[in-house]
Amino acid sequence: MNSLPRINAVYWITLIAASVFGTNTGDYVSDELGIGHLSGLPWLALLFGAILIAERVLRPALPLLFWLAIITVRTAATNIGDAFHDFHLGFAVSLPVVSLAFVLAVAAYRRLGGGVAENGAAKVDWAYWLCMMMAGAWGTIMGDFTSFGLTSPPLFPAMGTVWLSGLLALVFIGGGRGRLVGGWYYWLAVGMVRAAGTAAGDALAHALEGPDHSLLPALGISGGVFLLLVLGFYGRRAAGNIVQPTC
Repeated sequence: MNSLPRINAVYWITLIAASVFGTNTGDYVSDELGIGHLSGLPWLALLFGAILIAERVLRPALPLLFWLAIITVRTAATNIGDAFHDFHLGFAVSLPVVSLAFVLAVAAYRRLGGGVAENGAAKVDWAYWLCMMMAGAWGTIMGDFTSFGLTSPPLFPAMGTVWLSGLLALVFIGGGRGRLVGGWYYWLAVGMVRAAGTAAGDALAHALEGPDHSLLPALGISGGVFLLLVLGFYGRRAAGNIVQPTC
């Protein structure tokens, strides 16, 4: 890609907002648009491809396109994680399967030379996007497991958000000495961001759905916050958060 975000504090803040928004978009695509969890994946793949092509063609490069690609991947990952319910496969199956797939994806990315370049941005290739996809699927299942399967009676999304946000805070606290900018620890943090974002997105949707069970209010709020953060952090006046890749 022609412009990539530097991995710093604003990157993580934006990624958290993207995870919440991507949870709502995933549910909106599958439920309110009636496409289903798996039937919409080819359309999301086409959208993802169009975003990558636009990012390569447009000049000057727009950092917003990177984050739109992240949202598209997160939307697809939400539906992949939720698709296990369509086949009546519980957390005892979905969580180990997707955890293994996530680990293998990260191992492949690192084996292919993935990591963080000297300019502070991640190496973005097909393996990177695969890791983002699996991190999103793992986070979706982990978020749902924490909210509905961890305790009896269940915590539900609001309290699940509190628990997972606490764990995410511990991950960030333990991320000193460069751990949060590459390697296995980086992907652990991404996965935990996805998990906390899933619970938070569901809690927001449940709080705002009203009698008609519409996701539009939650979608508008989470999407608006995400867009404001991207424009504020990655606009022209914040070019220090953007780097040109060297690989």
